[in-house]
Order: sequence, then structure tokens, then C-alpha cells
Amino acid sequence: DFATAVAGVTLEVTGEEHLWSHRPAVFVFNHQSNIDMLLLCKLLRRDFVGVAKQEARANPIFGPAFALAGTVFIDRSNPRQAIEALRPAVSALRDGTSLVIAPEGTRSATTRIGPFKKGAFHIAMAAGAPIVPIVFRNTCDALPKHGVVVRGATVEVVVLPPIRTTGWTGDTLDRRVDEIRAQFVETLEG
Repeated sequence: DFATAVAGVTLEVTGEEHLWSHRPAVFVFNHQSNIDMLLLCKLLRRDFVGVAKQEARANPIFGPAFALAGTVFIDRSNPRQAIEALRPAVSALRDGTSLVIAPEGTRSATTRIGPFKKGAFHIAMAAGAPIVPIVFRNTCDALPKHGVVVRGATVEVVVLPPIRTTGWTGDTLDRRVDEIRAQFVETLEG
């Protein structure tokens, strides 16, 4: 709260009740800006941990902070190791800790939604946890992709209803991921 207030960033949230209605959950968000993690902390407040690419661990500022917070780092260069690295994330969910994952895998170069990777959805399915989509509309107004100074802005956030994963199978996973991605696209266009 303090950091966003000092920076002059306010959140205009629709669907805030979905942040609390079904926990633990896998929160998936469209990653547009480096300020996204700060905003997610403000929205989710407690009992969650992030999943990040292995390269984020090397960042001299964020890497140690992410590690201290219990972030699960994934080596995307080796799919077999990535699947093995997801086991702690599934365990965390089963123990009551929610996860936050950007299914695009990295920040978008534009405000358009990129293709979704399946890791977040595999984790949710394995743990039987719901997926809660969080759609950021204009985080780049507060901190552009290569910006270093946060600007005052009102960021629009839409939290969509939780999506149950019980009954999902490997055979239907691609369709489910496409449906959730389509919700992001529709919300951003709306």
C-alpha cells in the first residue's frame, strides 16, 4: 500500500471478491510491466508465492527478494526439469499457499496477449486448485516496459471468476488453456 501510494499508483478493481472466494488458487495474470508484481502483492496480500523463470534469479535486485519470498524458479530450457521443478508448487497449493504465474512466460512487448504456456494449468490440475485470471489493462502507464521510474497512474484490474480444474485431463488441457486465454483477450478488448 505504501509503495503504490508514494508512486501515485491507484488500482481500479472489478471482481475483487474473486481474489478471496476460492483459496488456495493459481492466479494467472497478463504480464505487461515490472510493476505487475508490486500490484499483485497489493491485490493478493498474503498466503501466496510466485513462479518465475530461472533467469529472474540472476537479477541483482529482484532475484534475492524473489528467493527470500519462496519463489519457485523454473528452468524453461529443459522441459523435464521444469516439470520436476513444479512439484514444490503443487505441494504449496496442497498445503494452502496460492501461486501467481504469468502464463505468457514473460512480459508482453505490447498490450496484446501472447501465447500461453501450460505450466500454470498443469500445476492447478495436479493440485485440484482453481485458476483465477487477473487481467491488467494499463500497467505500462505506470511503468513502461523499459522504464525505471514509476509514474502516477490509475491501473485497471479485472479479476475474473475462479475456474475449477476438477475433471480436467491432459486430453482437454489445450482447449481449456485456449478458453482462458480467450477470456483475457475479450476482457482487454472490452
